Amino acid sequence: MPRERTTVYINAHVHTFDAEARVEQAFAVSGEEIIAVGPERYVRNMAGDFPEVVDLEGAHVTPGLVDAHVHLIDYGLTLQRMADLSGCRSLAELQQRLKDHMARLQQSGSPLEWVLGHGFDHELLETRSFPTRQDLDEVSRDRPVVIRRLCGHVAVGNTRALELCRAELPEEARRTGLVTEDDVGLLMAGVPAATEAEIDRAILQSGDLAASLGITGVHCLITDVRQIDRLFALHSRRLLPIRFYVMFSYSLLEEMVDRGFQTGSGDAWVTIGAAKIFADGALGARTAALWEDYADDPGNRGMMLIEQAELTDMIKHAQSHGFQTATHAIGDRGVDITVNAIESACAHQNNRLRHRIEHASQMTQKALVKMAHYTIPAAVQPQFIITDFWTRQRVGPERYRWSYPFKTMLRAGVPLAMSSDCYVERLDPYELIHRAWVRDEHSRQEALTPFETMRAYTLGSAFAGHQENDRGSIEEGKLADLVVYPENPFDLSQEDILQLRPEFTIVGGRRHQPSLPLL
Repeated sequence: MPRERTTVYINAHVHTFDAEARVEQAFAVSGEEIIAVGPERYVRNMAGDFPEVVDLEGAHVTPGLVDAHVHLIDYGLTLQRMADLSGCRSLAELQQRLKDHMARLQQSGSPLEWVLGHGFDHELLETRSFPTRQDLDEVSRDRPVVIRRLCGHVAVGNTRALELCRAELPEEARRTGLVTEDDVGLLMAGVPAATEAEIDRAILQSGDLAASLGITGVHCLITDVRQIDRLFALHSRRLLPIRFYVMFSYSLLEEMVDRGFQTGSGDAWVTIGAAKIFADGALGARTAALWEDYADDPGNRGMMLIEQAELTDMIKHAQSHGFQTATHAIGDRGVDITVNAIESACAHQNNRLRHRIEHASQMTQKALVKMAHYTIPAAVQPQFIITDFWTRQRVGPERYRWSYPFKTMLRAGVPLAMSSDCYVERLDPYELIHRAWVRDEHSRQEALTPFETMRAYTLGSAFAGHQENDRGSIEEGKLADLVVYPENPFDLSQEDILQLRPEFTIVGGRRHQPSLPLL
C-alpha cells in the first residue's frame, strides 16, 4: 500500500510532555501517527522525500487535551432541549428564561412538550432557596416543567410534571416539587428519549466545540446505549471530530457483557471504558457522605447510595468481566468507603484495571495513602473550587483543608486526571487551568502550576483510560493529537490564561479549524 502523506511541522516550540519534559523544534506526522520529534534536520530526514512542510512561525505545541469526566453528548442534547439556567440571580430571571425557551420550542415546531431547564444554583438566587412546584406553575400549568440544579442531583417539577410521574415519590416531594438523587430520574422518566438525529447532532456539535478548544479526546459519561451505537455509526463514516472513551452506567453492564465488550474494546476513536457507579451524592445538595455533620446543617451527614459490601461486589463483578469501574465519590466518607471497596476487590490483582474515583472532592489522609498505593486514578474538577464557593460553609474551616487538595494528592503519588464535568461546568480548559492555579484565599497552598495541570490534562487523563502508550505526550509512535497555540501557555499571567485559545487543533493527523466557542 502507498505510504500516507507525511507533514513536517517546523519552527515551533514543541512541549513534548515526555519523561524529560523536552521542548523540541519540529515534528512529523504520517497518517494518524507522530513519526518524528526533535531538531528540524532530524525530523526532515525521518520524514523521507517530498513531505508537506508547515512553518509554525514560532507557535507552541502541546499534546491534545483529554477531558477525563464529561457528559459531552448530554451537553449537546442540553443545548438542543433545555433552557440554560446557569447564573440566574432571581426567581423571576429563572422563570423568564424558561418562558423564553418554551416560546422557542413553539416557534421551531418542536414536538417536545416538556419544558426543561438545567444549571441553576439556588445559592445564587436572592432567596438562597430552591424554587418550588408553585413557582414553576407560573411558567406553565398545562405543560410539564422540570429544572435540574447544576450538580444534577436535585430537580424541581411543576404540578403537571408531578401528575405525569407515576412512580412513588416522598410526600414532601409531591408537596414542594423538589426531588433528589434517584428520584430525579423518576420525575423525568416521562421525557421522550432523544431521536438518533438529535444524538448525532449532539455528538457532532459538542465534539466540534471540544476540538476547537484543544480537547482531542473525552471520557464521556453515557446513560443510553443508543449513544454508544451512534458513536460507532458516526465513526464508521469518519465523522467524529474527537476521540471517545465511553464510561457507561453500571446498569448497562450486562448488556455490554452480552455484546462482547470489555474495557479497551473498540479502537482509538471509540473505546469502551469504565462502568460508572454512584457511591454518594453531592455537596451542593448536602447529600455527599461525610464522616461528621455538615457545618451548615447539623445532624445531616449526607448519604451513601450504596454500602461498602455491595460496592465491593459490584466492582468485583465488573472486574470479572474485564471492566474498569469509575465510582462517583465526593464526601470524605464516600471516598474512604470507595477506596476500601477497591482495595477489597483488588486484593490479589493490584488494581490492574485501574478502578478510579470520580471527583474525590473531600479527602482524608487515609484515602490519600491508599489511592497512591493502589494507583487509583482520581478524575478531579478544579472549576468546583470557585463555582462551589459554599464548600467551606458546608464542611467548615478545619475540614476545608482537605477539600480539592490537588497539590497534596499529586505529591503523594495519586494519579490525577483533569476534567470539566461539563454540562455541570463549562467546557473551557483554560478556565480549568486558571482555577487550579488561582484557587481561593483559603486554599492557595493546593494550587497547581499550569504545567502540572496540563500534564494531568494529557498524560494523567490518558493513564486513567489505559491509553498512556498512544496519547498524552508528543513522542514517536503516538497518535497525532496536538494543539497549536499562538503563545506560550506556560508563560502567561493568571488573567491572560483565561483568554488563551488554540490557533488550531490536530486530531488523528487532521487539522481541525476552530469555530466560535459556544460558551
